[in-house]
Amino acid sequence: MVLLAMALLCWLLQYGSVQYAAPQVAALFQAAIAVAWAMLLLWLYTRWRGLALFAQGASLWSALWGGGLFTLQWACLYLAVGRMPLWRVAVVFALLLGMFLALLQGLRQRSAWWRFLIGAGAVALLVGWSWFGGHWGAGLLSAVAAWAFALGFAQMQCAQMQPQDLMRWRFYQLCVAALLLPLAAVAFSPSWNFLPGTDALGAIFVQTLCGGLAFPFLLAAASPHARNEAPGDALIPDVLRPDA
Repeated sequence: MVLLAMALLCWLLQYGSVQYAAPQVAALFQAAIAVAWAMLLLWLYTRWRGLALFAQGASLWSALWGGGLFTLQWACLYLAVGRMPLWRVAVVFALLLGMFLALLQGLRQRSAWWRFLIGAGAVALLVGWSWFGGHWGAGLLSAVAAWAFALGFAQMQCAQMQPQDLMRWRFYQLCVAALLLPLAAVAFSPSWNFLPGTDALGAIFVQTLCGGLAFPFLLAAASPHARNEAPGDALIPDVLRPDA
C-alpha cells in the first residue's frame, strides 16, 4: 500500500505541476521537455550502471506500438489537466482506467465477476459523463488516455518484469515519445506559450522525475503480482528476448 500511495502521489505531483507551470509553458510543450529529460537521465543512469538498453532480437514494431500508446496517454492527460481541475481529471481517469482494465481482463477470462466489473464500470462512466457536463472535451481526453494506459499496461505486463527489463521498456517508450510529443505540441497545443522561468523549469523537472521515471517502477513494485525471478527470467512478450 505504501508503494501504491507513492505511485499515486507521483501521478498527482506530475499533473499538478503541469497546471502550476501552464501560465509560462503550454502543457504539451511541458510534456515534450519532460519526456526528453527523462530519456536523457535514464540513458545516463544505465550507462553508469553498465546496463544494455537494446536487446538483441527485440521487436521494433511492438516497441513502437508501446511508445505510441505512452505518447497518446501523456498528450491527452496534459491537455485534459489544462481544461479542468486536476481532481476531476484524476477521478474520471481512475474510473475509466478501472473499467478498461476490467474489460481487457474479462475478454481474456470471460468470467462472470469480470462481466460484473465491466457493467459497474459502464455505469460509472455514464454517471461521470453526465457529471462533467461542460467538460466533455477534457472527459474525452481522459477516456482516450485511460484506454491507452490500459492497453500499454496489458502489453508490457510490468508487474511480471525485472527492474532492468522495465527500465529497458521505459526507455523505448521515452524515445518514441521524445520524437512524437514535440510534433504533437506544434500541431495540437491550444497555445504556443513558452516563457519558462526558474519555477516553471523546476515544475517540469518534477514531471520528469515523478511521471517519467519513478511512477512505472513504483507501480510495478506495488503490484501484488510482482515477481522476484533472477534477471532475464521475466521479459516482455514479443518485445524483449534474452540477449545472445
